[in-house]
Amino acid sequence: MMNWQKLLSPVRLGTRHSAVGSFGRSDFHKDYDRIIFSSAFRRLQRKTQVHPLPENDNIHTRLTHSLEVSCVARSMGLTVGHHLAENKRLPDGIDPDHLAAILQAASLAHDIGNPPFGHAGEYAIRQWFAEADPKFLAPLTTAQCADLLTFEGNAQGFRLLTNKRTGLYDGGMRLTYGTLASFVKYPWSASASPDKITRKFGAFQSEMPLLAEVANATGLIKVAPDRYCRHPLVYLVEAADDICYALIDIEDGIELELVDFSVLEGLLKPCMKDVSLPAEYHRETSQSRKMSFLRGRIMTGLIQALSDCFVTHEEQMMAGEMTGDLLSQVGGPYNDMILEAKAFSTQQIILNRRKVQIEVGAFACLATLLDIFCQTALEIHQANGIDDLSYRATRVRELIGADALPLDAGLYELYLAILDYISGMTDDFATRLAHDIRGG
Repeated sequence: MMNWQKLLSPVRLGTRHSAVGSFGRSDFHKDYDRIIFSSAFRRLQRKTQVHPLPENDNIHTRLTHSLEVSCVARSMGLTVGHHLAENKRLPDGIDPDHLAAILQAASLAHDIGNPPFGHAGEYAIRQWFAEADPKFLAPLTTAQCADLLTFEGNAQGFRLLTNKRTGLYDGGMRLTYGTLASFVKYPWSASASPDKITRKFGAFQSEMPLLAEVANATGLIKVAPDRYCRHPLVYLVEAADDICYALIDIEDGIELELVDFSVLEGLLKPCMKDVSLPAEYHRETSQSRKMSFLRGRIMTGLIQALSDCFVTHEEQMMAGEMTGDLLSQVGGPYNDMILEAKAFSTQQIILNRRKVQIEVGAFACLATLLDIFCQTALEIHQANGIDDLSYRATRVRELIGADALPLDAGLYELYLAILDYISGMTDDFATRLAHDIRGG
C-alpha cells in the first residue's frame, strides 16, 4: 500500500530542501508559480487545443484550456483534501489546501510538452520517424526507437519539467516530488507501456532514472521493469482534463458555428433532472451567457461526483489496483454525458473540413523541419569535428543552439534536443520557419 506521507512529498527534485509550512505559501504553491512564469507555459497561448490557428479569439488554446483544467482540479483537491483531513488521513503539516495546490500545479502543466498543432503534431513526428530512411534509426537501441516511433507529449512534458536545460541546476524546474508524480499520467517507458495499441507513456529513456527517483520518493509501487502504478492524484488530473475538453470542445464548436446550441443543452439536461432552470435562463438571448450558466451547474455536480468517487475508490488507488479512469467509475448520467460529448466532438468537430485541411498542412510543416534537423543530427553524429560539418549543418546547429547539439553527443540525445526545439514551437512559428526553410 502507498501512503499519503510519501505521496505528498514536498522535497524538490534535485535538492533536499522542502518548506511545506512557510508562511502559508508551501513549495506546492511555488510549483504552480514556477510553471506559470515559465516561457514553455507562456507559449501555450499560441498552440492548438482543438482548432489550429483559429481566427476567433474566443476559441480555446492550450493555455486557456490548461488554466481551466487547473481550476477544476484545484476544486476537487480541496473537496478530497477536506475528506482526508476529517478522517485524519493527511500527514502532519499537510492540509487540504496543499492537495489543491499540487493538483492545480500538475494540471497546469499537463499539456506543457505538447508539440505545435496538438495531437496532429504528435502523429506527424511519429510518422516521420516511421517512414524515415533506416539510417536514421539504425544506431539506436530498440527502446530508444520506441520513444521516437511513439513520440508522446506527456513524456516530452516530463522531460521539459525535469531536464537541466530548463533551469540552472539539476532537476530542471525543480518541482516537488509530489507534484511531479501527480503530473505523470503514464508512469512507464514506451517499451514498457501496458497499452500496446496507443502506446501512451510518460518518460523517454533519457528521463527514466528521474522517473524512478520520483517514484521512489513518493512510494509509487513498481509493477514491472520501467513501469510504476499511478499516483492517486493523477486520476483527478485526468478527470479534470476529460471534463474540460469534452464540454469546451462543444462550446468552441458553437462559437465557430459548427454546432447548434441545442446540442449542448441536449447533452447536459440528463445531468440536471433535479435542477430547475430559472426564468432568467429562458429569457436570456445570449448563447454565451447561457453556456456559462449551464457549464457552472454541470461543473459543480461533476466536481462533487468525482470527489465522492475518489473517496470511494481510495483504497484501490492506494494499493495500485485501480483500473480505468475515475469518470468510468462514476457511472450514471455524468459518464454517459462525457462519453456522448466526446463521440459528438469526434464526429462533428474534429473532422471539420477546415480543421482537417490545416492538420494535413501540419504534417508537411513538421516533415520539413524534421528533414533538415534530423539530417543535421545524423551528420553531427558521423562527423569527427566541426570541420567535417557541411555549411548547412553548421547553420542549423547555430539556429537550434550549439550547446543543444554538442559535437560529442549521441544520436539519440541529438534527436531529443531537436524534439525539444520543435515541441517548444508555437503553431505560428513552426509554420513560418518551415516556410522559410522551404524557400517559399
